[in-house]
Amino acid sequence: MKNPSLTLERAPALLVTSALLLLGCQAAEFPTDTQAPAQDTSGPGELSPLPVVLQQGLGGLRERTCREIKNARPTADDGEYALHLMGDAARPWRAYCHDMAGTPREYLTLQETGLSSNFSQYTAGGAMPGTTVRTSYLRLRIDPVTLRIDTSDRTFTRTEGTVWHGGTPITALPFATAMSCDWGDTGRANIDLRGTSFKVPADLFVPAGYAAWGSAAYSYMDQVVSLKGGGYCGWNAVSGVDPFVGGSLPVFYVAPTTNWVPSPRVQPASHLSTLPQTLRAGWYDTPELSVGDDAISSVHVPRGWKLTLHEHGGFQGASREYTADTHLTGTDFDQRASSLRVEAAVRVYPERGFQGRPQVLTPGYHDLAQLTVGNDTIRSVQVPEGFHVTLYGDSGFSGPTMVLTQDTDLAGLTLDARTSSILVESPTLRQGNTVHGHWLYSGGQYRTSADNRRFIVEYAGVPDIVTFELEANVDPYLYLLDAQGNVLTEVNNRDGGTTARISYFLTAGTYQLVAATTLVGRTGDFTLRSDKARMRAPSRLWVKAATEFDWIYDDNETGADTDISVWRPRLSSHPGYHSLGDIAMSHHDPGPAMTFVVSAEGDLLAPPTDLVAVWNNQGAGGSHDVAFWRPIPPAGYTCLGALANRGYTQPDRNLMRCVRTEYVLPATPSWIWSSHGSGAWSDVSVFQTNASDHRGLTTSNMQVLAGLVAAEDTRAWALNKSMLANPELRGVIVNETTALQFAPRIWLHEDEYYWPSSAEFFLGFVHEEEGHLTTNVSLGCPSCTNPPFLNGQRPDQTHVPVYIQLVDRTEWGMPTNVTDIIYWTFYPYNAGKNVCIGVYIGIACFGFGYSTFGNHVGDWEHITLRFIDGRPAQVYMAQHAHGARFELGDKRLALFDGFRPEAYAAKGSHGHYPDAGRHAYQALPNGDDLVDDTSRGLAWNAWDRPVIFRWQPRGTFAGALSWLNISHKWGNEKDGCDNVISEATDECILNGGPTPPMWKSLSQPGFMTLE
Repeated sequence: MKNPSLTLERAPALLVTSALLLLGCQAAEFPTDTQAPAQDTSGPGELSPLPVVLQQGLGGLRERTCREIKNARPTADDGEYALHLMGDAARPWRAYCHDMAGTPREYLTLQETGLSSNFSQYTAGGAMPGTTVRTSYLRLRIDPVTLRIDTSDRTFTRTEGTVWHGGTPITALPFATAMSCDWGDTGRANIDLRGTSFKVPADLFVPAGYAAWGSAAYSYMDQVVSLKGGGYCGWNAVSGVDPFVGGSLPVFYVAPTTNWVPSPRVQPASHLSTLPQTLRAGWYDTPELSVGDDAISSVHVPRGWKLTLHEHGGFQGASREYTADTHLTGTDFDQRASSLRVEAAVRVYPERGFQGRPQVLTPGYHDLAQLTVGNDTIRSVQVPEGFHVTLYGDSGFSGPTMVLTQDTDLAGLTLDARTSSILVESPTLRQGNTVHGHWLYSGGQYRTSADNRRFIVEYAGVPDIVTFELEANVDPYLYLLDAQGNVLTEVNNRDGGTTARISYFLTAGTYQLVAATTLVGRTGDFTLRSDKARMRAPSRLWVKAATEFDWIYDDNETGADTDISVWRPRLSSHPGYHSLGDIAMSHHDPGPAMTFVVSAEGDLLAPPTDLVAVWNNQGAGGSHDVAFWRPIPPAGYTCLGALANRGYTQPDRNLMRCVRTEYVLPATPSWIWSSHGSGAWSDVSVFQTNASDHRGLTTSNMQVLAGLVAAEDTRAWALNKSMLANPELRGVIVNETTALQFAPRIWLHEDEYYWPSSAEFFLGFVHEEEGHLTTNVSLGCPSCTNPPFLNGQRPDQTHVPVYIQLVDRTEWGMPTNVTDIIYWTFYPYNAGKNVCIGVYIGIACFGFGYSTFGNHVGDWEHITLRFIDGRPAQVYMAQHAHGARFELGDKRLALFDGFRPEAYAAKGSHGHYPDAGRHAYQALPNGDDLVDDTSRGLAWNAWDRPVIFRWQPRGTFAGALSWLNISHKWGNEKDGCDNVISEATDECILNGGPTPPMWKSLSQPGFMTLE
């Protein structure tokens, strides 16, 4: 875990002052103002934390005021602390404690500040000359007991302008006051409590003064109020409040934290009725601008972010970049923008003072191999507002750590030029993860019950309020415990809904969660989420892909209606790992490509207590004798598979393992084989268990049931992916590191003659002609390949990159938990297929012989890996106009080197398949088939210096990736279409070139279909 001492070195650079002060909010007892101060053992100026009281009663009180913080720690400095409403540990809120050396006072730090948030304004004009007075508030004085804000307190404000009101200069206004004296409602004010735990009561504001009028518009669940006010003279403020003196503004406690992140914002011109638009990092074309086209008159840009306005839609025309709050009134871009882009990125520098060539890091994990600035070289880091950067002293995200939240020069700090791995978190992409589980028979409100589900929580961030949510349809109940198992807090689904939610102030360390239900004996699935902490299973269970198998049995010569063969993973290459059961195939050969085998800590795995004979093939004849056996699991365990054994004797129980029940999820069975037609004296049905959805990990183990019966869902189980200890399955931010980690190996055919190439190589030999990239040198005929460049580049002789695109999927423009990594490959030429011109019978063509159709210049192919909740879920291999989808763990798809898929590119046509052999992909009306041939020829590794890029709108790529803007078809126009076959099939001898990648639907975020 994080070493707290590492954050003591430079408070200005690390925001450590706030972090360490937050550490001081938990005391052994709850002191009052009259109690003697606790003994302070820290040295002068030292900021050691208060003792963290982890074992306390659920009704135990926590610090309510800054005075109580000072009583517990007399030397505590001014800064951010966690207070608790009415001393309730379940209702924490962040307060800034001011004047801790004298009379402590509580202030509410406002997260939204800038041009249009948390200000009061007296608009000059009319009867009152001068310049408009605008007072902006950074913190608000709040009474922690009554929850009333003192609107007159201007300790943390900045103000500008002077209005002469009746001859008296007015240079500042109280909070939540909008005023003018021009017969209109031109006064303005804004209250924005997003990012705090409070909201504003309804119907609080009343226009007052002479000819007064105004309005109050509530939004964001009453955390934002926009005020208009004025008259001659008039104002709009809390009822009865003097507009120059101020008064009291009550607020309500809502929740410990709210869904607020630092975000850029664009403001419409004042005469428009549209609301300001909050933005995330990304691209916004005209249809996505809710603020309106040609409407933006000011921009709010957080520190370290960049907002670029474009004059026209499609990110075209003149543009302007903004890195700070800016009023556009009077500038050449006022109400002129039709599209925009928002950017924010962490930059690490090899020199102090943010000098040298930086590396830009996107959210996610970046290990030694991805740090192009070099190992132990980082000396300064730029961190945009809202981002968190964790530096690790060792590779593999281990060793000493530092957490950065703002631009930091590392000079003199522990990890100056000592960083080997980095975690980057953005405001919307944090390292908190999601885990899933299942109650077979829940233990109710007994936190120690083995029938409830326990998780370890690892929190490594700065002290903060962390939220956990347990979602289930069976009245969820959630416990938060310390590392020793003592209850910190517990909660049910208070609103009677499906979610139990805990928000609790945590310091770096290890905790526990218990997912339970209100009543005993409930059955159901659940999902557990955390916004900032990582959750994992109490003990570690690992999986590993096994790709070598021993043949056990096949039903050769039994006469059964269908075929079966049974295989067992060979464990000699995987010491310490165990099989979960045998694998059944619906044919005799080949065997499975892979299954997962398991290894674990402690008692997570156990052999079955017994094996029960379900069936044998006596009476069936055949080449081999066999019996199928069903395992009996120990109490608290689940067996995922079954065993076959040649002969009729009971096999060794140690040939397989059962898994602790909390590590599995319900699965879906699929039929493989039955003994029907075999003549055996009894019957059996064989099934396979497959994960029901992305939460489970398919292991393809067989299940056996006596008789000719349907599958029993209650016997089908899959490993719970979120409970596994493999780093690849921990549920991380999907980024460039992920793309390299899962990049496939593509086997090119041993007789391939049309090799892949880089896009740049191809573009050097073509020109645009009538919407097609056409070869500079004529092909010679529709089936000719005269230009030598069409042969491509052999990857074993020159570097040929794979192009990797990361696409965060959206629905209706909103983010989802799905990210696709598309591995694009390009070939200068695609060889068509020989087609029988006539009738194909048996093995011969009767008619006019064969002719080749479907050639085309240019060939884009792809393999897609889908991630859900940051975990790999599915693999898609494109094949011509269609393709094949595989669940992770599918026995047909081999994985190696962790979780890398193996793919085979078809000879000449380059479609992808999971194995070597002949693949018929389309039946023709004349009895012939179109086939692809694959073999294990030349290995092409997609992780070898690929070109990685994220989605961005068409036409916006620049520099080395500008070729992605090409909208023309990548190849010559179709030719050789004036024949009977082409008229019947719409296939020419030479088809037109393919659509470019960025013009294919799958490359766009809103396309959720996996293809």
